Amino acid sequence: MPAQSQAHPPAKSWLRITITASETISDPIADFICEQTGGVEQIPVSAAGGAQEQIIGYLENGPHVQENLKKITEYLAEFACLTEEGKEARIETAIIADEDWNKTWKERFKPFPITPHLVIKPTWEAYHPTPGEKIIEMDPGMAFGTGHHASTKLALEFVEALFHETKNPPETVLDVGTGTGILAMAAALFGAREVLAIDNDPEAVVVAEENILRNGLAPTITADGVDLKDIPRQFDLVIANIIHDTLIELAASLAAHLAQNGKLIMAGILTGPQTDNIRAAYNALGLKHLETRSEGEWSALLFKQP
Repeated sequence: MPAQSQAHPPAKSWLRITITASETISDPIADFICEQTGGVEQIPVSAAGGAQEQIIGYLENGPHVQENLKKITEYLAEFACLTEEGKEARIETAIIADEDWNKTWKERFKPFPITPHLVIKPTWEAYHPTPGEKIIEMDPGMAFGTGHHASTKLALEFVEALFHETKNPPETVLDVGTGTGILAMAAALFGAREVLAIDNDPEAVVVAEENILRNGLAPTITADGVDLKDIPRQFDLVIANIIHDTLIELAASLAAHLAQNGKLIMAGILTGPQTDNIRAAYNALGLKHLETRSEGEWSALLFKQP
């Protein structure tokens, strides 16, 4: 009987998404692509009709790739209905091999200081911290949050400030919608005694767990898919870097999980009406608004439980 040849598993591949759009609308498009892919490149290109940028992101070519691509095309279609520039945005896709994707990311993802006391570095890069600097080591993954996005950066700034600029830094922390676990890991590195990182996306929980283990923070941080309403305790600090609509929906629950004098950091909020709406909704629950920080089109807010 002839020997049967064993089938080799298919090589991993990625769907590269390239969107060419006017520079005036490239930032919100890049923010959305970053949320879907975990990372994004923005490359200026010359064009006769005015300044343009190419926004490039990568989706793993797996079972959910068409579903995720549909979200992106629908977003662009909505943009086309809102602005004239949106009608001119073009999208191109291409399948690329895993080794090419890794090479691209390794060329562009270098160690970078995200706050004065925190550096994000990929596993393949060496970095020697200065006194007082903490390092989070992580690779690009399918979950959102490598620190490049403005909303993550703003949230990290608040986390750092609470541990470095207050007399009573938080000891217990709840990170809601943890993604890669970057905010939870920052809190642990800055001195939190106990951190619970939750996310309703099972893939995000897996990525967060891997990052937590890689950084030696498993004794301090627990990553879990538990629902917020099923957590029976309160925390000194609650962090939620999600989106405006979800923050409004979870307002009462997030406030209920704050201990007395506890702090609440929220990010993923557009400046303008969304920021005003969040401030009004949480003030109505009795929380005290302490500060708003903004970068570009994004804002983060800090509240206190009296």
